[in-house]
Amino acid sequence: MEFRVSKVSYKKELKKTMKLFETFEHLADIGIRGRGQTLEEAFSNILKALASLLIEEVFLEALELKCEVEIEVSAEFLDELLVSYINKVLTYTYLEGILFFEFKGKIDLQEGGYFLRGFIYGTKFEPQKFGYGVEVKGATFTLAKVEKENHFWVAQCVVDV
Repeated sequence: MEFRVSKVSYKKELKKTMKLFETFEHLADIGIRGRGQTLEEAFSNILKALASLLIEEVFLEALELKCEVEIEVSAEFLDELLVSYINKVLTYTYLEGILFFEFKGKIDLQEGGYFLRGFIYGTKFEPQKFGYGVEVKGATFTLAKVEKENHFWVAQCVVDV
């Protein structure tokens, strides 16, 4: 796994997309949802919803992109791709200590299913600095869906907390 420092400021982009991600309650767990004009943008915005759970939301807009990790995920169905993607991002978050909140790349339909390839971007995961959120154990298939609604792609699933 290769890490590179990115000098891209994320504040302006995040302010533009604040309404494109959210969390929602689901029994004892929490749902995360990302929307976008493209499938890739929805997958990027769902990372913001995930990040808002891991730290106090008040600090989310102040984060800057400092770390970049290459990511590849494949699956037969889009909802399966989403769950695998979130779980892989969580693995990187906890093993490498990085809070990810942006995806840049491509999601393609190929023979045998969908393939996501690109980079996830984030910053050093410092709960003492950003505040403590909830511990997210993993993404589940509960309410998992990836579909186009009213001209926007919606990617959502419930995460185990």
